[in-house]
Amino acid sequence: MRIIKNMIKNNGVFLLLLAAIILTNVRFDFFYIKTGSMEPEFPVGSVVVVDPSAKPKMGDVFAYKNHGSTVIHRIVGMDGGSYVFQGDANSSPDGMVVEESQLTGKVVAKIQFLAPAIRAIQSYRDIP
Repeated sequence: MRIIKNMIKNNGVFLLLLAAIILTNVRFDFFYIKTGSMEPEFPVGSVVVVDPSAKPKMGDVFAYKNHGSTVIHRIVGMDGGSYVFQGDANSSPDGMVVEESQLTGKVVAKIQFLAPAIRAIQSYRDIP
């Protein structure tokens, strides 16, 4: 019992962060921004938190599936269950109409301090 108490005492912040990540993972999805299409609001290397239960509205930044990839852009047009998206840094809308079934969720937050850790993990995985 003493060992468990010491472990909790010495790792309290870590355990609290771990619990927060697990709890938010139940309701939210996390995505890593790989391109500059949403700069300056979402710079390359940011992690965004996406709420899959949010309802889309004009001007929202939403994630959607496109041929197996996730795209995170702003809604610039709506017509029933169809949506037109555009990246903030792009000069024209995306080249396709997105159906409601492709929507993943609304971006509700960005986390920039995680980017260096994610880049380090990715570069470690890429080493042969």
